[in-house]
Amino acid sequence: MVSIGITILIFGAAVVVHEFGHFIAARKNGILVEEFAIGMGPKLCTLKKDKNGTAYTLRLFPIGGFCRMLGDDEAIPDNPQAFSNKKVSSRMAVMLGGSLMNFLLAFIIFLFMCIANGFTLPVVHHPAEGMPAAQAGMKAGDKITHINGTRILVYEDFAFELSACGGKPVEMRIQRDGKKHSVTVIPYTDEYGDYKIGFYPEYRLGLANAPVEGYRRAGLGESIATSFNRIVFFVKVTVVGIIRLITRSADMADVAGPIGFYGIIDDTYQATIQYSVSAVVYTMLNLCALLSANLGVLNLLPLPALDGGRLVFLSFEAIRRKPISQEREGMVHFVGFVLLMLLAVFIAYQDIVKLL
Repeated sequence: MVSIGITILIFGAAVVVHEFGHFIAARKNGILVEEFAIGMGPKLCTLKKDKNGTAYTLRLFPIGGFCRMLGDDEAIPDNPQAFSNKKVSSRMAVMLGGSLMNFLLAFIIFLFMCIANGFTLPVVHHPAEGMPAAQAGMKAGDKITHINGTRILVYEDFAFELSACGGKPVEMRIQRDGKKHSVTVIPYTDEYGDYKIGFYPEYRLGLANAPVEGYRRAGLGESIATSFNRIVFFVKVTVVGIIRLITRSADMADVAGPIGFYGIIDDTYQATIQYSVSAVVYTMLNLCALLSANLGVLNLLPLPALDGGRLVFLSFEAIRRKPISQEREGMVHFVGFVLLMLLAVFIAYQDIVKLL
C-alpha cells in the first residue's frame, strides 16, 4: 500500500506541475482558464472559483490533472480571452509552459538533493591498484571530460557512457593539473554485470552536511551547475532511448508505463527502507525528478495529441501566416490520441505480465 501511495504521489506531482505550467502561461497571456483539475475522471467537488473565473476542482482518480482553457479546442469569435484568438507566440508559450515547469521541478529536486546530500563527480579520488584505470596511468585528481568523444558533465554521464561501451576499449580525455591527456581503458564487469574501470570517484559534501575529514564541501554555484547538468543528462538519456526504440536497437519490452513504474518504486522502496526513511525519501525524490524530466521531454515530441504536436501546427501557422483548419487539426490530434491510448494499453499489458 505504501508503494501504491508513493506511485500516485509521484505521478500526480509530475502531471499536476505540468498542467500548472500551462495554467501560469495561459494566465500571463490573458487566456481564461475555465478549470484547473487535480485528478481525472468524474468531478468530486469544486474547491473554489476565483475572481478570474477559474474553477479549481477535485476529480475521482488521483493520478494527473488537466488545465481546460477557453477556446482550446474550438474557435470562439470575438472573445479576447479565448486561446484560439491569441497570437501564435502566446499559444506557443502556453504549450511550452508545461514542459518548462517539469524541468523546473526536476531542477529544484536535484538542487535540494545536492545541498542536503552532496553528489559524486566524474573525478578520480583514488585509482584501485591493479585495476584498468591504474594500469592506464590514471591518477588521483584526474577529471574525466570525454568518453569516446562524448562530453562528460556529471558522474551519471560517465556511468551511462561506460555502460554503453559493451566492454570494448574506451578512449578517455582527462584533465590533470590544467593539462589535457588521453588514455585508453579496457572496462571490466563487476559481480552485478556493470562495466567498471576501477577507481573511487570524488565526492562533494552538500552545504547542509556536517564536515567530514578528507571531503570538500560543494559551493552553491557548483551545486546549481550539477543540478542543471543532471537535467541535461536525463533529457539526453530520454532522447537516446526514443531513438533506440525507433531504430529498433532497443526492445519495447524495456518500456515501462505507470504499472511498470509502480514495480520499480516497490522494488526500490523495499530495498531502501532497510537502511532508513531518509534513504527512501532521497531515492523517491530522485525518481520524481527523473519522471518529471522525462515527462517534459516526451510532451515536446512532435506527435499528435502531445504539446509538441500542437507546436508543430503552430509553427506551420506562423510560417503560412494563416491558421490551419481547426477541424483538420482536431482530427489529426484525435487520431494521435487514439494511437497513444492503444500504445498505453499495450505497455500496461506488458507491465502486468512482468509483475505477474
